[in-house]
Amino acid sequence: MGSGNELTELYDGLSVLYGSLPSTVDSEWKLALRSVLYGGELLAAEAACYGAQQKDRNLGKRKDYARRYGNGERVTEFSAIRVAEPRPEDKRYVPTEAVLPVAPESGEVLPVNVSSDEVDRAISLLAEFPAEPAADRLGDGVDVLLDPERVHRARENTARGGNGSETTVLFVSDTHLGYENRLVTGRGKTVSWAREISSEQTIRRISEIALGRDVDAVIHTGDVLDHEVDEGTLATAAFRFRLLAASGIPAYFIIGSHDHESYQPRHSGSVNGVAWLKRQVEKGNLGELSTTPTPVAGGPIDAYGVSVGNVGIDDVGKYHSRKWSPSEIEFSSASPGPNVLCLHDGVTPYRNPSTADVDLDKLLARSRVSFDCVLVGDEHRPRGGDFEAGYSFKTSDGTPVLYTGPAARIGYAYRDRRAFVTELTFSDGQVTTTRHEV
Repeated sequence: MGSGNELTELYDGLSVLYGSLPSTVDSEWKLALRSVLYGGELLAAEAACYGAQQKDRNLGKRKDYARRYGNGERVTEFSAIRVAEPRPEDKRYVPTEAVLPVAPESGEVLPVNVSSDEVDRAISLLAEFPAEPAADRLGDGVDVLLDPERVHRARENTARGGNGSETTVLFVSDTHLGYENRLVTGRGKTVSWAREISSEQTIRRISEIALGRDVDAVIHTGDVLDHEVDEGTLATAAFRFRLLAASGIPAYFIIGSHDHESYQPRHSGSVNGVAWLKRQVEKGNLGELSTTPTPVAGGPIDAYGVSVGNVGIDDVGKYHSRKWSPSEIEFSSASPGPNVLCLHDGVTPYRNPSTADVDLDKLLARSRVSFDCVLVGDEHRPRGGDFEAGYSFKTSDGTPVLYTGPAARIGYAYRDRRAFVTELTFSDGQVTTTRHEV
């Protein structure tokens, strides 16, 4: 994006849309737009409407911006947001040559004349916009724009999950919360851009994506924490996981190697990370996956997990071996599926058999559960440096194996790249992926 003012451009673009609504439009769509622009019952409780933010967070007036980057009445030159022509069926309602905002995640232009059958989809699109767009002054850190319960219901009604035909999961791995503390503790290697990494921003961005996309669940494949993590970072992470849980988006995880090490930190400014993970499980903010199936968000997907070394959260500190073999694993029977297996070990086919910790072909061959895909953590780079194809593979029996890489830029492959998380959509026996930059 360019150097324009995101808040002013969104406020102007949505104002044009709101002013173009015909009398036949669904009343809730009109209410949703009014709530975002001027305040109303569909605005999230902690959020401020764009109109109030325009007054409080921008130094200049909208009219001045419209004179500079438009025709004096409205903005016509957009550089901070994506815009597009209205849908063909909407053009007759919108001023000539006017363009409308494009939902940032789905890439769809916002609709105008919305029927009752379309209102859930329209609200889902509106929920993709930021609660606090970039402006002259910083906001308060709010990241939920519309009422979470209404957005979740909208996603369910538009078959983005919850109706049994389609389920979406945000696949996250290797957040390494507390990684930047290595600069203070001196423990562990760091990338040269370590000072650019912020664990709190990482977990905030992940929650924004999950809420904005209104996924059914988040699955984290290990190394939630780095080996030295501070109280402040954990407080922020707890708030984010609590927010997701309150919004009907459960988060599941398995233990990674650095989660193990956070059990006994060596620096005075660090705390016991495993004890913190246990508290999040007890409070219902996180759920640990195991060899017993966990119905994802109570839906049709069953998720399984094998923590690194086959040592779950209750046994960290008791067992120190990081090795396990397929013969040690017994998966409990599952529903018809889809079934998802989560691992945090070096596995084939990403690694050669000589360097892999686990032979995935052997594990799947002896399993009585048929897995639709395997989600793996631990690897901080795509094989061969190929970001297009180096994070997805298939086992010898054709089972998809997916990585998402680290959610923070802690690997050298990310020197000039943004880290990402991956949205997985399970529908009609297929798994499709969409990446979202963190």
